[in-house]
Amino acid sequence: MAKYLIAGNSVAAVSAIQAIRSIDADGEIVVLSPERITAYCRPLITYILAGDVEEWRLPYKRESFYQQNNVKVLYGVALEGVDTEKRVAYLSDGDTMPFEKLLLAVGGKPFIPPIENVEGPDVYTYTTVSDMNALRERLAEIKRVVVVGAGMIGMKVAEALKKCGKEVTIVELMDRILPMVLDRKGSEFAERALDKAGVSYVLGDSVVGIHRDASGRVKQVELKSGTKIDCDTVVVAVGVRPNLEPVKDSGIETNRGIIVDDTLETNVEGIYAAGDCAEAYDIILGQKRPNLVWPVAYRQGFIAGLNMAGYRRRYVGGFPINSIGFFGFQVCSAGMSAVEDEVNGSFEILTYVDEEKGVYRKAVIGNNRLLGFAVIGDVRRAGLYTGLIWSRMDVSYFKDKLVTDVSFPEAIYPLEGALPAMNFSSRKSIRRFGWAVFPYSYRRLFTGYSARIEEICAFDEKGVCLYGGDDDQG
Repeated sequence: MAKYLIAGNSVAAVSAIQAIRSIDADGEIVVLSPERITAYCRPLITYILAGDVEEWRLPYKRESFYQQNNVKVLYGVALEGVDTEKRVAYLSDGDTMPFEKLLLAVGGKPFIPPIENVEGPDVYTYTTVSDMNALRERLAEIKRVVVVGAGMIGMKVAEALKKCGKEVTIVELMDRILPMVLDRKGSEFAERALDKAGVSYVLGDSVVGIHRDASGRVKQVELKSGTKIDCDTVVVAVGVRPNLEPVKDSGIETNRGIIVDDTLETNVEGIYAAGDCAEAYDIILGQKRPNLVWPVAYRQGFIAGLNMAGYRRRYVGGFPINSIGFFGFQVCSAGMSAVEDEVNGSFEILTYVDEEKGVYRKAVIGNNRLLGFAVIGDVRRAGLYTGLIWSRMDVSYFKDKLVTDVSFPEAIYPLEGALPAMNFSSRKSIRRFGWAVFPYSYRRLFTGYSARIEEICAFDEKGVCLYGGDDDQG
């Protein structure tokens, strides 16, 4: 019997191993790895395809990590089902594995929209090393590619294939590039980068069918508008959804993802979930939702691992944080960055645009709190904006300068008398004002502990971030 069984072998699994071993040095840990490779950095697979990064850099953790932590890894074995009463996991190789504690870190699965003739050769998704190798094997014969979806994966795949000398057309259902991140104005900056790179794109339309020749090979896609685009390859990159198949009919509660509480435990005692498959608390929306980003997966895995090993720790929530660059375009964003001005007047939208320098800053504010941001071109403020979201501080004192070229010290420390007098040596005053603006505190809490903020931070009933205690935790 495995004391700790971890289904999955990516970032959430790795952080869970680290957390467990920080408390329990001897308990048996077994990892189910669906892929025949150690944990690796998934964003690198587009860079490797483009030839920008050597393949040896792919592993996130090498075999020595598992050996040093006394972890048994079953490569090429996935979780297929769970008997929650008998505490038994059913594996893809036909075996079963009894367990005491189980972490579901089974990730997400690419979503395939209803496209006629999508099944068959020359159509790919792009989220794993296997996907990369499959596309790379055909690279020499590929001439024209249609990428379905202008999200994070779609844009990076398009960039990689263009660098390989292929003719690329992107088709996006929404009316903008990176629709979950950018508003229309932000998309215009991305569109200019695509135009300059010679990449074609169609916005506000969708692929409804794939036309194949007599031998079954892709020759054309058809759009909902009736437009037809000649191609020999299709990459479907419309998004990833939580993988719920392994817990189907198990009694483990699911919605859009596997539902967890603030310890990352499911409704079944001793069974936890973390990473892309989990539906956990979002501090911006104030409700549970899947949050399919790498930093959140790491934090969830670490806290789940601590709790599995008996050291109780609360997950206070997360929010989406993204950074991407392609064809010279660069954007960092977090939270509700894609909100448009006309959304029911629920939010206040602040923007700054410098067309000549290619700079765009956007802040989304609700109830005097920063709820989201996007910075294009000059991304140096991304960390500070992220800190403001985490702290949930009242930004009304300097709201008018939030996106301008005024420096943050100038914005936050106005003329004497403009703010109530505060003694910043007092913990009470720090809570009143919001600790994220203080350089020393910010450096300690966000730079030094960027992946483990929940371990040192909790929020009071008003949404203000409190220190975990009076002892120095730096």
